[in-house]
Amino acid sequence: MTKGKEQLEEGWRRLFNGTNENVNKDVDQKLPHINENEIGTVANLSINKGETQPPNRYTEGNLITLMKTAGKHIDNAQLEKVLAQTEGLGTEATRAGIINLLKARNYIQIKHNQVYATKKGMILIEALGESILTSPSMTAKWEQRLSEISSGTASPQNFIGQVKLLSQKLVTDAKEQATKWSFDQNTLKQLAPNSVPATYKKISKTPLGKCKLCNGTIIDLGKFYGCSNYKLSNCTFSISKKILGKTISKANLKKLLEANETNLIKGFKKKERTFDAKLTWNEKEKKTEFRFMNKIK
Repeated sequence: MTKGKEQLEEGWRRLFNGTNENVNKDVDQKLPHINENEIGTVANLSINKGETQPPNRYTEGNLITLMKTAGKHIDNAQLEKVLAQTEGLGTEATRAGIINLLKARNYIQIKHNQVYATKKGMILIEALGESILTSPSMTAKWEQRLSEISSGTASPQNFIGQVKLLSQKLVTDAKEQATKWSFDQNTLKQLAPNSVPATYKKISKTPLGKCKLCNGTIIDLGKFYGCSNYKLSNCTFSISKKILGKTISKANLKKLLEANETNLIKGFKKKERTFDAKLTWNEKEKKTEFRFMNKIK
């Protein structure tokens, strides 16, 4: 394959009349004029071997960005505008919590800052399939209807009735699709409730402090600290016990909950760089952040 350029019109170059050297410095190869259907002779032939590369895996940061910009993946321009106005799926205060919940329930796992779906997560993905539950357009439609209700142009009773009908349809569809599922039975047994790993069974219920998002109590939930109201009110507050290679102790967690800041934690590691920082609570954004105490090495 040959790449190059052929000048068809001089255009603005005619003004310089070839006097400006910079104008004539074409990096690309100049091609001779070729007419349509003209026959040429192959002087040399070589084959370049190449392979397509899979896209890079998402990081946790990528997931949050995708949730913010979910509207870009909708073909409907009006619904895309709705999601843009509501800033995508979830809110600034809940997006990180949603991801933490997926990790806590073993739907995804993070390796070297990259997101991998677990066997349990893959089963859920296959079971949901092309359901409306997996489409951001459903969120956009609901946000649109709620906006109409707040402005008085739509009926809340009708909306509740439609949600009930949708719930019934989703359950009916799931029952029909269940007959077509062919999940590996050994995998299902491993994921059964009575096969929960011992590390999760020995969870301490000792209160560690007051939840920053609700009136619940923060407790030890195995691999992370979370709110006791996560089942009752779907509270999404959670903090992983291990962040960038460093264990977050109960003492530091208590200090974060009480004083909005931990002690200095040395040795956070991101790729090949290390840094010291405190974990702080951003009340405005409703999330934990790093407060750096030295430059990243």
